[in-house]
Amino acid sequence: MTQQTQPRPQRTVLIKPQDVQSILEERARLLARKPEKKAFSGETLEVLTFHLGTEYIGIPTEGVLEVQPLSGHHWSRVPCAPGFIIGIVNLRSRIYSIMDLTVFWGLPPHPFSEKAHIVLVRGGHGSNHQEVELTLLTDDLGKVCHVRTDDLTPPPPTVSAKVQGHLKGISHDMMMVLDLESILSDPQIIVCEGQ
Repeated sequence: MTQQTQPRPQRTVLIKPQDVQSILEERARLLARKPEKKAFSGETLEVLTFHLGTEYIGIPTEGVLEVQPLSGHHWSRVPCAPGFIIGIVNLRSRIYSIMDLTVFWGLPPHPFSEKAHIVLVRGGHGSNHQEVELTLLTDDLGKVCHVRTDDLTPPPPTVSAKVQGHLKGISHDMMMVLDLESILSDPQIIVCEGQ
């Protein structure tokens, strides 16, 4: 013998008209509260992301002046230039070097991607104490994102010392965040005739 249970009748709550106003005021007070700010130390860094071979890189946007697809420009190789200067490009009647960071860091060179871009950057100080402007070659172009500087960790020992010297750190998603000032102040990027 099975017993069937009867569904319970739903209770209807009647709200008195004088209570409606106080309920609405309480809801309005809750909705009008300012959101609580999450407390964290350190600053946020805005970075432009891209790839160099298998490496995921972020470059602080404060030093980025412009981004262009490499395929949209005629560029030329420069004889007797160091291997990391793959050529020069004319951007609005100004000539800029194109620097391949993978070669500069001593990593194996790789062919250019169809999605290759050049990133015009400014910063650092050359031998004449002026800011350096050049373009960096990228395999592709990602997005602009924000990284908390206190979330950056030092690079692991498997990263070469030369690369480590040019990094602010590694983000939680394994993005190497470049120290653009360090790269553009490196005396090895200044090419002088006769050296």
